[in-house]
Amino acid sequence: MKYQKNKKGDYNLTYNVVSLFSGAGGMDLGFVNQGFKIVWANDFNKSACETYKNNFGDHIVCGDITQIKSEDIPDCDIVIGGSPCQGFSVANRQTGFLDNPKNFLVKEFIRVVKDKKPKVFVLENVPQIITVGNGKFIKEIINTLNEYNISVKVLNAADYGVPQKRKRCIVIGSLVGKINLPEPTQLNYITIEQALQGLHNEIPNQKDIANSSETVRNRFKQVPQGGNWKNIKEFEGKYKHSILYRRLSLDETCFTFPHAAKNLIIHPTEDRILSIRECARILSFPDDFVFHGGLNDKYQQVANAVPPLMAEAIAKEIKNVFNEY
Repeated sequence: MKYQKNKKGDYNLTYNVVSLFSGAGGMDLGFVNQGFKIVWANDFNKSACETYKNNFGDHIVCGDITQIKSEDIPDCDIVIGGSPCQGFSVANRQTGFLDNPKNFLVKEFIRVVKDKKPKVFVLENVPQIITVGNGKFIKEIINTLNEYNISVKVLNAADYGVPQKRKRCIVIGSLVGKINLPEPTQLNYITIEQALQGLHNEIPNQKDIANSSETVRNRFKQVPQGGNWKNIKEFEGKYKHSILYRRLSLDETCFTFPHAAKNLIIHPTEDRILSIRECARILSFPDDFVFHGGLNDKYQQVANAVPPLMAEAIAKEIKNVFNEY
């Protein structure tokens, strides 16, 4: 941490953050909005890195984290990241979940934390990381980082002003005292109508919309607000995937959806797929945050992002403990 002079001539503490698996930068944006300084970031996806660079700066390194040495990562106060993990099958009795090759990126996050020894780390992941193996996976992570005081909780993004009911597991480790996960700040959830209010084609990424064939558009017309593929006659008895062809409801908070184009997520009042900007609004990205890359890449970047408002609530809790410390 360093002292930095503000516009009034006073000195404020600034805290340096290293961001791993940064994606487009949803978690980073939340921390930046709370006054943290991202000094180094990394992601493997070139389009996500392009988006990140254009919104935050040149401190992102596009490349394979397994090929980056810890000594090439700057010292920092905090390490944040949402490392993908796919090895949720039952672990070998002699080994464990961290030994599953599909979870190698979680081990990379742990490797950087142990080598850089930040005062705090924040690991974001899917809620299943808590329950899989009757809790064995999360216990392995906690035991491997046992020098930290660790808090674990599943947060719902809608509780922090995000117009989407999106649950994520957050793991915070601290060397400066226990840091609790934030309590809900949004009593009345934001609806889709509120989230999409004022949108027009001059706003960046609003014209970025996946095209649909006439056949698909005719299917859209059969789906009411809150409906899905079950409302389409030709699909009777064919599918079980309830997200497919799902239309948003104006008076409700959005459900969790991944890639909007692949899952054919329908605008509440128009017979088309959601635009990139509409997806970004639903994740709580501001309109001046512009997504770059191919259309498919943009949809995937939003789908993978940590909602900035939820990240900001987490960052605020950390800042409060840091300032007391």
